[in-house]
Amino acid sequence: MQLRSLEPDRGPRKIVVVVLALVVLFGLLFSANPGTAGADSGSQGVPADSLTIKVGYFGGPFYAKKVYSVSDLEAMTQVEQAYTYIDNMPAVVIDSGKGVKLADLLADAGIDVHSIEQFYFYATDVKHGWYEDLDKPYLLDTARYYYPNLPAHWDYGTQLSLPGATSGAIKVDTIIAYQDNWQRFAIAPDFSVHETSTRFRLLFGQTDPSTRTASRSVSWVHEIDVLLGGAPPSGVILNQDLAKIKVGSTLQLMATVTPGDATDKSVTWTSSDPGVAKVNSDGLVTVVGPGTATITVNTVVGNQTATCTINGPALNNGGQGTAGAGTGNHHDGDQSPPDGMQARSDYRQRSEAGAAGANSLTVKASSEQSANQPWRVYEMSSDAVPLQQQTDQGSLDAYLEVVFLILFLWGSVRRYTEYAREVKR
Repeated sequence: MQLRSLEPDRGPRKIVVVVLALVVLFGLLFSANPGTAGADSGSQGVPADSLTIKVGYFGGPFYAKKVYSVSDLEAMTQVEQAYTYIDNMPAVVIDSGKGVKLADLLADAGIDVHSIEQFYFYATDVKHGWYEDLDKPYLLDTARYYYPNLPAHWDYGTQLSLPGATSGAIKVDTIIAYQDNWQRFAIAPDFSVHETSTRFRLLFGQTDPSTRTASRSVSWVHEIDVLLGGAPPSGVILNQDLAKIKVGSTLQLMATVTPGDATDKSVTWTSSDPGVAKVNSDGLVTVVGPGTATITVNTVVGNQTATCTINGPALNNGGQGTAGAGTGNHHDGDQSPPDGMQARSDYRQRSEAGAAGANSLTVKASSEQSANQPWRVYEMSSDAVPLQQQTDQGSLDAYLEVVFLILFLWGSVRRYTEYAREVKR
């Protein structure tokens, strides 16, 4: 009995055609990806409805300064600007963005821009830790530009910019955009498209026409943590803690925040009984009725406190002056604070010990303007860990997988062909 000959040629050819089709499809998908930051390596997020600004110090918690809605940003001074980027392909990208200057946002939140060291940007596509961290000089102190001639002066063969790419450069500001139009291979910006699917997005210009910075232009930002230099307040001292003054008289209390290099020394003042003594935002006490009241000063960051008792029982033994640990200024007779009052600081030791044992990033919030803000406290889960900056590795891994798949299929086809030939013989 003679075996019927097999026809192995058509099968391998079909497999090769399928493999080539898959390679072409993968290539089209990679080139068609709009390259949104954060999405430049394939990740996806959702638009943020609010943007929280927080402040803190190294080794310590972060305190919420202010929470912005989209309408809040729309009510601020607007910036509409084009930005150029080089993405991981590499290819030229033009983004037409509209939003608010990062410097204006910080000022509105009551943050001294000169005290900032680092920014941490949290995106909705990252479950733990931050997506990107950038220092203040990189974002706010470095001159950055939009290169309108870069798209026409980019060589995709050599993946390098050509002479003339930086001509006509336009200086741009770092902004937080609530709408933009991210275009790969575009020649000119297009502000007619108002894309909000990547809200909020960090946009900044280039310093040269070659460095790949698209992946650092974070999208889907819902929180920005601002790391301050110096140290947080470790205490607060009043110039006196006991005073007896007449009804209708005033007393100027003075608060000293320690340590001396604390970056945010803002304080708030309260009275236990405004019917007895009132206090304004500068610590000026006015006695308006009989009785006893306690004036309390609180540091905005760290909630350090000190108190002064006005017309307490221990002082009702006569005299119209002041008594207690110190003296203050009032209209019945001015006296100076005691000499040699030294600020004490143990922050350095505490922060070093805290940094050594910290396993999580705890986040809480504060501000110079926080007396007018409803304070809320946020804490991150104990498994929160910082993420490494995203690189080209995701795209490289995908291409390697395709290559290995091709080699595997090619080897299978060869083995099958050899087997078919043996059977045919």
